[in-house]
Amino acid sequence: MTQPQRPDLHKDPASLATSSPAVLASDAERENMVEQLREATAEGRLTLEELAERSEAAYLARTRAELLSVGEDLPHVTPPAPAGKPGQRAFRAAFGDLVHHSPVLEHGIEATAVFGDLTLDLRSSPAPSTGELTIVARAIVGDVHLLLPEGVRVEMNCSKVFGDLRDLTREHAGPEAITPLVRVTGSAVLGDIVVAHPDSDRRTYWQKWLDERRKRA
Repeated sequence: MTQPQRPDLHKDPASLATSSPAVLASDAERENMVEQLREATAEGRLTLEELAERSEAAYLARTRAELLSVGEDLPHVTPPAPAGKPGQRAFRAAFGDLVHHSPVLEHGIEATAVFGDLTLDLRSSPAPSTGELTIVARAIVGDVHLLLPEGVRVEMNCSKVFGDLRDLTREHAGPEAITPLVRVTGSAVLGDIVVAHPDSDRRTYWQKWLDERRKRA
């Protein structure tokens, strides 16, 4: 039986440009493709080696045509997804490490680590006006570390493929109705997503926000 031909991950970009317009791919579109590769791996269609190879190719793709070629032999691979939620902050550590302090949280965060480690320190970030924060974390052959202040409630709803999910935060003491909530979604593929309190935590904007809510309750 003839085996299906694997996509050429080293195609000449010039040859791709002749068959379709050279529309540049966005970070959100690359991450959407990597998520589809992860799902294909979970279904047994790709090996872990192929997942790592294709994920690298997806993040190096410059155009949408190059990006689609990464998964052209897989079923149900959809065209690049539209950009994420307006105002959402995106942080990506690719083939290296990145540490970021006090990002703006009002519209949520995307945190992606590919062959590197990403650390986001949220202790001094002003709490969102709603009191809720959603973080989409993706750890692909790398780690995502989220440092949160004391007094927040954490909900993790992530998938993993030979990765690990760890919530090392201490249990919150306040009523759920007025306690800031951090929702963490996403996936870990050969990597870890870790949520923790730093050892030397201090009073934060989040704690001040919680104190004000308790006074009004």
